[in-house]
Order: sequence, then structure tokens, then C-alpha cells
Amino acid sequence: MDKINGLPDDLLVKILSYVPTDIAVSTSILSKRWEFLWMWLPNLDYTSRWCRKPGDVGLRDFIHKNLPLHRAPVIESLRFHSNSPDIKPEDIRRWIEIAVSRHVHDLDIDHFSENENIFLSSFFACKSLVTLKLRSVTLRDIPSMVCLPSLKTLLLDNVSFVEGKSLQELLSICPVLEDLSVYCDDYENTKELTIVVPSLLSLSLYIPDEWLLDGYWIDTPSLEYLKLEDWNSCDHLSLIKNMPKLREAYVDVKCFLPKSVIESITSVKHLTICSKVPFLSTAGCQSKL
Repeated sequence: MDKINGLPDDLLVKILSYVPTDIAVSTSILSKRWEFLWMWLPNLDYTSRWCRKPGDVGLRDFIHKNLPLHRAPVIESLRFHSNSPDIKPEDIRRWIEIAVSRHVHDLDIDHFSENENIFLSSFFACKSLVTLKLRSVTLRDIPSMVCLPSLKTLLLDNVSFVEGKSLQELLSICPVLEDLSVYCDDYENTKELTIVVPSLLSLSLYIPDEWLLDGYWIDTPSLEYLKLEDWNSCDHLSLIKNMPKLREAYVDVKCFLPKSVIESITSVKHLTICSKVPFLSTAGCQSKL
């Protein structure tokens, strides 16, 4: 322990950055010097690991007390995964606001918000955000006159859009987006899905079976990788414009292989098709180099 205490603070913080946040926080009891070292961590991870015994300070109270006082000038990443009923949308909204004020680079939120908005309009003008991962949240009040100028990676898993808002309204304010993953919910209230992103290089799209979908339209001229899982058994349109730069594609369809898909992947060098489509010689996956 004496050897460790002989190390400079910045090296100790570096060491703490390699362990889970809750473990790093537990070192605060070691001595007066260690009490606030963890508060210089640039990466904060608040997940189910923070389940505590009765009588302990809960996750909500802990974040409320410590996040505003966090000492790192830049929060490189903030990860929050919890469906605790004690945590309200206004709590997460405040924590995100603090992260944005600290120039957050990567934001990962998983919290069922029950149609409540957890983002202020100012969030959609965050200049530092590079990676955004959202699960089970609701998006509304997406402004059109701002943008996320640095956002390159976007993951949306079971995300709801309300009040007429759509996925494309979010994508339209992401001018340099390169990697997009969208996993739609079975009870998605949107009938149409549009993905128009000129800068996009990689797209993963999952369409569930029970979604009453009218159709989807994809226009991504710079795309190099496509993963399309269309498990929807309802009759729907699939309009995919040509992808002249496509190099690899994985296509998994339940009932039919849209003509637009075939026409859009003519330049692909590695193709995998998984389907029960009758015109394929065998059911299952087929790869072509």
C-alpha cells in the first residue's frame, strides 16, 4: 500500500479508471488522500452493479450529491442503466445536463421513461457528443434549427418517438453520422421508417414481427456495411436506394426479399442472406464472396 501511495494523483486516477465506478468509489474510505480521487475519473458507469443493501445510500441520492461536484473538467463517458422507480425523468434530465456542461463525449442511457422526455432542447446542440446510445427512452421536442455536429455513432434500442416526431428528424441534425443501429419495438407507434443519411458508413436495422408497418425507406449513398433483419410478416414496402460503396451485407428476411434490396447491393463483395423465401434453393443462410 505504501508503494501505491507513493504514486502521483494523476497516475492513481488512471489506475482507478480501469475498475468499475462503484469499486473506484469504495476506495474513498482508504485515507483522506483517497477520499476524492475517484471524483477525477473521466468515465462514469452507473449500472445495476450499484444495487445496495437496505440502509445504504441509493443510486439516485448518490448521483444527486456527487455528480454536480465531480471534479473532472471533461466527462468522457457517462453510462446510466437503471429502471429503479425511485429515479424520475427529471433526475436523468438534470444528470444529462451536467454531463453536457462537462463536454461529454459518450452518453449511454437505458431507462424506461414512460413517454416522459429526459432531454432538454439544448441537449441537441451538444458540440462534444461523439457517441449516443439510448435504450427504452422517449424522444420528443427535437428542435430542427440545431445539430449534433460531432455525433458519429448512434444506437437506438426500443426508443419511442411521440408527438409526430420521427427518427428522420433526429438523423437530420446529425451531419457527420457514420454508424447507426436501430432496433425497433414491437409496439412502435410509427407506421413508416425513413433513414436518409448521406454520411452513413454502417447501418444495422432490426424490424420486429408484430409491428404494423407500412414500409421503410433507406437512402445512404456512402454506406459500406449493411445489416438488415426484417422479420416482419405483414405486407409492407421496402424502398432502398442504390448503395454504390457497399462492401459487406447481412440480410435476414422472414417472408420475402424486396427487389429494392437486391438492386441496392450490386457492388457488395461479401453477402450473407438468411431467409425462408421460397425461391431460394435452401432455407437458412447463404454467403457469397
